[in-house]
Amino acid sequence: MINKILVAVDGSDITVRALDFVVDLARHYSAEIQLLTVVPPVFLPIYSFGVVETEAIADATKQLENSFRGVLSKAEEQMKKTNLKMSTKLEHGSPDEKIVEAAKQGNADIIIMGSRGLNNRGFGLGSVNPAVADNATCAVLIIK
Repeated sequence: MINKILVAVDGSDITVRALDFVVDLARHYSAEIQLLTVVPPVFLPIYSFGVVETEAIADATKQLENSFRGVLSKAEEQMKKTNLKMSTKLEHGSPDEKIVEAAKQGNADIIIMGSRGLNNRGFGLGSVNPAVADNATCAVLIIK
């Protein structure tokens, strides 16, 4: 039985397909949905720390957070039309760790995420699928 579904969203086109799938699954099982997006840390090469000001790093982090808030808001708008029970969550940190942690804390029965993240280059959620699948204590479904 599937009672709670955690959906990792990153704004990629595959996320839209994953949300469509989640709607059918949630309706079939009368399941609750939690939309999760994770703001990854800003990484800079070590040699740039003396060049880039701390304020610039903080600004980049804030812009990244705003971008991911927009992703979460867009996914929430797509899901509101379904009238399914839903909540949203925004986390900061390593996406794979935060997804697994959120699934445990929320007692998710399944994690659903896209097969590739933004730009298909390892940015966003696509690069974390193996870590989530290896470390999750519940089922993981990867949508292509």
